[in-house]
Amino acid sequence: MARIRKGSGVREHDLLARAKVLRDSVDGLIPRLSDDCPTDRFERRRAELEEVRAARDDEKRLERMARWGDPMARSLAGLLKFYLEPTAPTVVAFAMPSGEVSFAALAKSDREAEVAVQQSDDPDRLLLGYIDWARKGFHFFATRRALWCTGRSATPPGEFRAEKVAELPYRLTEEPAHHRYLCVHLSAGEPRPYLEVGWPGAGTAFRVCRRCVKDDRHLLGSVSDGAAGPDPSDEFPVRADLNVRCTGGPECVHADLPPLSRSLAKRYELGRLSDAGLLDEYSSEVRPRIERSGRPTFVAGGVCYGNRRDEFLEALHPSVVERRALEAVLGPMGGYFEVDEPSASRALERLWADHAETIVESIVHDPAEARRLVDSARGAPGRVAEILKRAQRQTDEREVLDALPRYRSLAQEAAWLDRIARDHRTHGDAGAERTLLHSLPREGKERGIAYGLLLALGRANAHAWQFSDTEKEFGAALADHARALFAAPPSGYHAALDKLLQAAGVANWGEPEAAAPSR
Repeated sequence: MARIRKGSGVREHDLLARAKVLRDSVDGLIPRLSDDCPTDRFERRRAELEEVRAARDDEKRLERMARWGDPMARSLAGLLKFYLEPTAPTVVAFAMPSGEVSFAALAKSDREAEVAVQQSDDPDRLLLGYIDWARKGFHFFATRRALWCTGRSATPPGEFRAEKVAELPYRLTEEPAHHRYLCVHLSAGEPRPYLEVGWPGAGTAFRVCRRCVKDDRHLLGSVSDGAAGPDPSDEFPVRADLNVRCTGGPECVHADLPPLSRSLAKRYELGRLSDAGLLDEYSSEVRPRIERSGRPTFVAGGVCYGNRRDEFLEALHPSVVERRALEAVLGPMGGYFEVDEPSASRALERLWADHAETIVESIVHDPAEARRLVDSARGAPGRVAEILKRAQRQTDEREVLDALPRYRSLAQEAAWLDRIARDHRTHGDAGAERTLLHSLPREGKERGIAYGLLLALGRANAHAWQFSDTEKEFGAALADHARALFAAPPSGYHAALDKLLQAAGVANWGEPEAAAPSR
């Protein structure tokens, strides 16, 4: 809807300056013509404009001319009459895709012609005066310096094409052999969804992938701004493509996906969708068709593996733990599963919300422990891969410890030694050293045993200052037994522990629990 207001002094000054120029020449109202552009229509318009200019000092005649005839001639008559009798004009503003446009209502003419005449020093504004000609088959191109007409030919002037390429909203690389410009990812051959804006008149096209497109950019608007022709949809065709590299065979759903719907393309052409919005809407549009297929289909990083799950998993480069979790979830899955990057961690992150229990239970066999881990992870999940590593580590530690004998009523020295020996099984030399130092008593046989353990770990020199000579001597006699305990297999753990404790003078230190009956 147009808005009306009284013009300011600055507006009056601008109008007078423009009128003064046009009183001398109407050249600024006629576009430059390409060599193959018909001239007859432009000659007729020039003649009508010259007739108005000839009456530039006749106020009454200009008033009559401002009411009929060619729209541009009427608008010129109104402007030249205003020059003779300037008064505060009524300014009308109306919205256009490029922004708000305003003009002074000086003649009985259409608003496009009024804007074209009053702002003819701007090629984009002058273009408005020729929109009706464009609808009838002529092509116009507004560069920064001039408005061009190429007649029935859609081929743009070289300077217009160069300006559009230089002003692209994305950094694209030209592929002359294929007559197109590509973003960095498509140029590298990556199979990513993309938006394409074609330009047949210039013999080229522009493609930008989903990773590069932005919510605040409009490629079509950037390329087509300043161009007018009979059918903009034909002049700058728009296409969206999921760009899936399908290896699933002719029966795969990706082998026959529908093109961009006309309604979606129209919304984009009207500026109601951004570049990113168009690709997202297209993906949502075809998603139901993809998912309705019911055929197991796996896609990673734009490559479709059809129902070949093992090949899909290999492409994700999973660790042993990640593969076990993925197989547990994807094994019974009968539909469509896609991950944007060929990464096991990304796949697990996508599956986590709906399959957290299955993922963790594939590694942690104790249901209660799996449940506890899932609950704690949902409170502070972090990355799923890290959760699985933690679950696997806990499972491995439990398996290691479950292979060792359990004891009841251990003597103080035995309980302390058993704890350190078990930490060595699960956390290595560093874990055993850390536990030993944190739990080292101020006195007792444990101190001599501790020095023997440090000798076995190769860490005695670093901590020798904490021990008396007697404790060092006592520990040195136990070092070989300590090494044997650290190296003993699960079946020999009890015997190695007993030998060390007996050598340390700790008798009747405890008895192993009876093994649980096998089921």
